[in-house]
Amino acid sequence: MEQIKLVFFLFGSFFGIEDSYIIAERTDVKIDTQNHVIDIYQKNVYTIIVSEEDSIAVSEELFRIGNPAAKEKSFLWAEELNSYACKTFDIRSDSENEKLDISLNLKYDTPEQLRDFAVNYVEEEGTYAIVNIESLNIETTTGELRGNYWYFKDEISFSIFPDTPNYPKTSLYEYWEKVKP
Repeated sequence: MEQIKLVFFLFGSFFGIEDSYIIAERTDVKIDTQNHVIDIYQKNVYTIIVSEEDSIAVSEELFRIGNPAAKEKSFLWAEELNSYACKTFDIRSDSENEKLDISLNLKYDTPEQLRDFAVNYVEEEGTYAIVNIESLNIETTTGELRGNYWYFKDEISFSIFPDTPNYPKTSLYEYWEKVKP
């Protein structure tokens, strides 16, 4: 199996940020293998703030990703995504619940591109497989767990609930409200 290059629940990984401060409490992933579309919905995005420097870094990361008009300071898509036909994202504020959600949509050309997400095509079975990492707490109704891998026949659909350090979670809602375009 392939090394994970892009991490579904870390928003910054889509922009090549190795030490991203933006984490999703829940990430829903759906990969349409017929139309070659990946939909990723990161729900209740938060961060863990330990120091004032962390707070500044979070604001900077959100600003640079969410403000493409600031061209000299904006982050570009991760190099692994250069060959994808289409890449979009949307950041949504929920003012009633003071939370932030992010959706990403990627269009790929070949099943080999799914390796960027550690999703592999198992040709002899005609299935797709992802490694079961216990700390991700993967849930699915379309996959089958065999050994240390989840196998998917036609529809790849799963949710991730990652374990995180035992620090207080800080919603990114207020940060986004300050830096959004």
